[in-house]
Amino acid sequence: MISDFIMFDYPLVLISFAVFIPIIIHDILTGLRSDNTEKKHKQPAFVTFATKFPPQLQKKLTLSRIFFRVFLALSIIALAGPRWGTGYRALEYRRGLDTVFAIDVSRSMDIRDTETGTVVQSRLERGLYIARQSVINVSGARFAAAIGRNRGYLAVPLTYDNEAALSFLESLDGSSMTGRSTNLESLIEAAIDAFQSTSPARKVIVLISDGESHSGVLRNAINRCVREGIVITTVAVGSDEGRPVPAEMGGQSSAVSRRDAAVMRTTAERTGGIYIDGGRDDAASALSLHLLSLAHDSGSVSSRSESRQRRTLFIILAAIAYGASKFIPLIPSVKKTIVSMIAAVFLLTSCSEGRILLMEANYLHSQGRFDEAIVSYFKALNFKDSAPYAEYGIGVSYYLLDEGTAALNRYENSQKILDGLAEGEPPTSPDGRSSQVHRELRYRNHYNSGIIYFEEGNFNSAADAFREALRTDPRRIDAKRNLELSLMSIVMETPRENRTETHNETREIVFDYIRQQEQQQWKSREWTPEDNFTGPDY
Repeated sequence: MISDFIMFDYPLVLISFAVFIPIIIHDILTGLRSDNTEKKHKQPAFVTFATKFPPQLQKKLTLSRIFFRVFLALSIIALAGPRWGTGYRALEYRRGLDTVFAIDVSRSMDIRDTETGTVVQSRLERGLYIARQSVINVSGARFAAAIGRNRGYLAVPLTYDNEAALSFLESLDGSSMTGRSTNLESLIEAAIDAFQSTSPARKVIVLISDGESHSGVLRNAINRCVREGIVITTVAVGSDEGRPVPAEMGGQSSAVSRRDAAVMRTTAERTGGIYIDGGRDDAASALSLHLLSLAHDSGSVSSRSESRQRRTLFIILAAIAYGASKFIPLIPSVKKTIVSMIAAVFLLTSCSEGRILLMEANYLHSQGRFDEAIVSYFKALNFKDSAPYAEYGIGVSYYLLDEGTAALNRYENSQKILDGLAEGEPPTSPDGRSSQVHRELRYRNHYNSGIIYFEEGNFNSAADAFREALRTDPRRIDAKRNLELSLMSIVMETPRENRTETHNETREIVFDYIRQQEQQQWKSREWTPEDNFTGPDY
């Protein structure tokens, strides 16, 4: 579906663009020297090359340098793993609720500027009160807690024992933490580590903070939560006006600590959570109702949009730019070369009518206009290269319109078309890539069919569909997890007198599931002193 923004799997790689700083400085200095040479000899100089080269060769070498720099830029973007644009619609089965309280215990949280009625509390005291009330009011969920200043730590692993979580929240203060400043990125990363990738539960992080962050890159943690489907709900404590930082907290006479509501609000909106003003009298009930609504929604199938990986596109463009940088000096005419390259780019990036119809249908689907999207998908069925993807899109649309049986038929049709392509000439996808890309579509057909069968209570067919999905792509954790759930559901649905035989058939897989859960148990880590930080100590 259409993505609202570009994301990167490894955003830190983009720091490599700093390599262009010395290149630009070199160009400026070389250009100045070239200008001086031009004035002395009163001859035209092209850009940065000495006048001893013929003008035609200067143009070729300059164009070669430009394409080599384009190659460097495209390579850096490819290594960062860009994602955007039309992706697949993924169906997920959610059961249960896992909630991790990410609590900022920096020294600014000790400032007493939170007024509720006639009571004045510190930011930390107010946040812990809201967290405790939520644990008491929300039953049947697993809770965990992460705390942090300059570095985040997982303090309480996910547990159904609410008393353990409450005991920790009642005894928590910032006195046991070392380090200076606030690093919300590290705090959220520690909270993410509490979740188990094989758990089917909905994953929620409740960030309790004043929003001030003096180190780390919060955007990196937010992007990771978006990729992994983790919701961040923020509880902003403190006041917008702020209070001076006391000298005993390391503050200066002019230092004022304020709540950064904009950061907290943006964090929640980017991940699908809600923003809660911790100063409101009903903040605790608002958070409890939000968590209860998420727990109520669990146990059902939901859909989410996945942005498509675009790394291959940048690798291809980088290879073209590198080849151009090497071959341009060997070609007689620069103008003819540029015209030929532009024509080649248009040829490589041109879209067939079927692909354009798919793009139109995907856009309508992302807007919730399923009836209009189905019409465009049906038009795309008339084109060989887009037919299997059109069948898949129709299937997803039918499912979201509560037509599960019709959706199953469409997934089956998509699979038959792919099988027919495999028997004929080498197939290509709507992106013009090799037949290997069809593996993702085959996986989606089987996986989504398994979701529908599971929702209908047909656990045997669901298990068969998830097995086929794993045969297509054995790396997918979601299919493994749902296969285990289907097999366990088969055992629970089997009459007691017949359970022994069925149980023996699935015992090995179930035991593997249990062992995997045990291996994911939280292990305590020794708290080591944080890195030296010379910034503000709050």
